[in-house]
Amino acid sequence: MSSHGSNLLAFPGTRADQASVALLASLPEHSHAVQFYDDDGFLIDAVGHFLAEGLQAGDRLVVIATEPHRTGLLQYLEPSNGQVAVESGQLLLVDAREMLAKFMVGDMPDPDLFQHALSRLLATVRETGGGRVRAYGEMVDLLWRDGNSRAAMRLEELWNDAGEQHTFSLLCAYVMNNFYKEGDAEEFIAVCRNHSHVMPTESFTQLDDPHARLREISLLQQRARALETELLHRKELEEALRDALRERGRAEDELRACIKREQEAPARAEASDAFKEMFLAILGHDLRNPLNTIMTTIDLLIIQGELSPELHKRLERVSVSGTRMKRMIDQLLDMTRARLNDGIPLQTCEQLVAPLATKIADEVRVAHPERIIVAHVDEAVRARVDGDRFEQVVSNLLSNAIAHGDATQPVTLTLEQRGDVFSLRVHNHGAPIPPALQEQLFDPFVMGKQTHRSSDGLGLGLYISARIVASHGGEIEVRSSPQDGTEFEVRLPVS
Repeated sequence: MSSHGSNLLAFPGTRADQASVALLASLPEHSHAVQFYDDDGFLIDAVGHFLAEGLQAGDRLVVIATEPHRTGLLQYLEPSNGQVAVESGQLLLVDAREMLAKFMVGDMPDPDLFQHALSRLLATVRETGGGRVRAYGEMVDLLWRDGNSRAAMRLEELWNDAGEQHTFSLLCAYVMNNFYKEGDAEEFIAVCRNHSHVMPTESFTQLDDPHARLREISLLQQRARALETELLHRKELEEALRDALRERGRAEDELRACIKREQEAPARAEASDAFKEMFLAILGHDLRNPLNTIMTTIDLLIIQGELSPELHKRLERVSVSGTRMKRMIDQLLDMTRARLNDGIPLQTCEQLVAPLATKIADEVRVAHPERIIVAHVDEAVRARVDGDRFEQVVSNLLSNAIAHGDATQPVTLTLEQRGDVFSLRVHNHGAPIPPALQEQLFDPFVMGKQTHRSSDGLGLGLYISARIVASHGGEIEVRSSPQDGTEFEVRLPVS
């Protein structure tokens, strides 16, 4: 039912008020009026007058109210044969809670269920005869008292929609206590706008003096203007609060983005490290091919024997430098393989280990004829190893002993089996390794930073050896003291 503006007319209560009496006596069809009240007695008088006029006019009456109000209204109508009207079907009394239960879904009224329930109600009351239909309902007041003002406002809208489809005059009521809390003013105004006629409480209708009424109206106008100003100020504050919340939200978004970047930093760093490792691997691989060509050419020139002694000597120096460079590249490739793959790949098979160690010891003797290398090997030791990688470990340990040991003392290599593991030990005399350095000895580049001697590699030999040993499932350790010298020991499983 559409709103037609608010006509502020009052019911007289215990004193006559001709305008209110006239309105309630002949409330127009398709109207939707609201009565505000403070006292139940005043409500019974107002609604009772509305219904009594309908009984006398032969109208059909529908009352949707609580049990105390239904009882009070019947008593009010008894002089007009209210009970007879109930028995004849002219007056239909419906419990408000039971009616709500027919169309409430959760906390909100369902439009289709409401229309169905109302249509059945109107059809029932019209079965007893023709005439206008007057309806009084207080379901909206019950919803508001329950704290569900949103549902009450929606139900008012559904009553207005129903008024466009059905012919009836509707009166509803709200106790004024519903609107005394802070912030209720805006909702009160919304309630008034949903009704075609608005009638104030008894505190206004009982004023007899016209001057007192004018004063009250003036006060109400002043309060309304003040309320409008307050509402406008509140809206401005709410908008400022929303702006502040939006700004806070932007700040929180920026903070979350910073936190996310901070959390992603390790992953980016790891990706950067992986890229560096991959770059080194590609660089080492690409350098090896042209170096092999250079070394092959030098070897062919030396073999042909067509060079002068001076040029032959120079080419031999180039060959030695090329060999040293090749060793550096091999170490670089081994390091990148170890770091990228978390271990150096192996091709193992069961074999005798002594020949592998002896072969490397012989090669080192040839490379360093001035040094004494003593080998004590158990020829029966067999194990599942990658032969090339095991020889690389032996070569790295012997080269390390040659580079850092006392040149006047022998380097000793010992290979023996101890139960289900075999031990490879390389010992040299000379200055001991400082304890602090021993803890970092198998990290890459450490030896290259610590030694002042010339080296054939990048200081990666011990790091690569440790990775090879780890890939075999073994372990490597170092012991060093001024009295006993330095000894590296590798322990690998036999099978």
